[in-house]
This record gives sequence, structure tokens and C-alpha cells, in this order.
Amino acid sequence: MERELKTRILKKFGLRSLIVFIIWMILYHGFIIPDGRLNQFLTGTVITGTLGGLNLLGHNSVREDNYVLINNEPVVLVADNCNGLELFVLYAGFIICFPGRISYKLIFIPVGIILIYIINVIREIVLALNYKFFRETFEFNHKYTYVLIVYIFVFILWRIWIKRYSIISEKYSRA
Repeated sequence: MERELKTRILKKFGLRSLIVFIIWMILYHGFIIPDGRLNQFLTGTVITGTLGGLNLLGHNSVREDNYVLINNEPVVLVADNCNGLELFVLYAGFIICFPGRISYKLIFIPVGIILIYIINVIREIVLALNYKFFRETFEFNHKYTYVLIVYIFVFILWRIWIKRYSIISEKYSRA
């Protein structure tokens, strides 16, 4: 029985994931990218958060277009694909598709997105400082290290969801 239940849950999750993915691709490429306002807003908030963090750490930082400058030197370009939108959707899509109580999802999704946003801003702050002080390691860290850290964080959130709030946790906590 336990194996049948797991199989049924995984099939349902896979089907829901495929549907959410198709809907997201249509929305993102058909409306969000062409319109540009959501990406512009999110990119702006990430830049604002990055500037706030850098200034809090004592670095004279300002914004010029989508560039973050420290002491008038460009250190980081925050492109639209770095604003976290696709990661927010990936995270929320997983929670939406994985069986669990809607009341838990309505709390866990926004809290997780806020935490991912904060981690992304910290990532941009560290990237800016990485570029300023250790320029030779910037490309590697930008492509691998910091991206890996953010995805591990999202994975941990998913794991918490599955173990504490999903239908699986409810079924096995009673056993």
C-alpha cells in the first residue's frame, strides 16, 4: 500500500508539474517578457537591496541603469535573469504541485519567496564585493559558487516542505 501511495503521489506531482511548466512558459514568453514591467520592477528591487546592503557595509554604492557601482566603478550588472523571478516560480511551482494543505501552501510560498529574495540580494552584494576585491574569481563564483548556494537553499526549503507540511508528512506522522 505504501508503495502504491508514493507512486500515485509522484505521478500526480509529475502531471501537475508539466501543466504548471507549460502555463509558466506561455505566460513568461508570451506576456511577461514582452511587457517587461515585472522584470523591471524585480530587477530594480534587487538593485535597491544590493545598494542598501553595500552602503550598510560602508561601501559608497550607487545605481547607474542596471549597474551597481562602488566608488563610481561598475562592479555588477543585475540583468533580468538575475532578479529571481524564475527561481520564485520554480520554488512556488514545486510547492503548488506537491500535495499538501492549501493553508500551509498559502503561508509557505510567500515566506519562501521572501527568503529566496533575501538570499538573492545577499548573493548580489557578495558578487559586487567579489568583483571589487577578487576580480579573478568573479566569473567562476558568478556561474557556479553563488548559484549553487542559492539552489541548495531552495532545495532545503523544498525538503522542509516535504518533511513537515506535505501530504506525505501527514500520512507518515500518523503511522
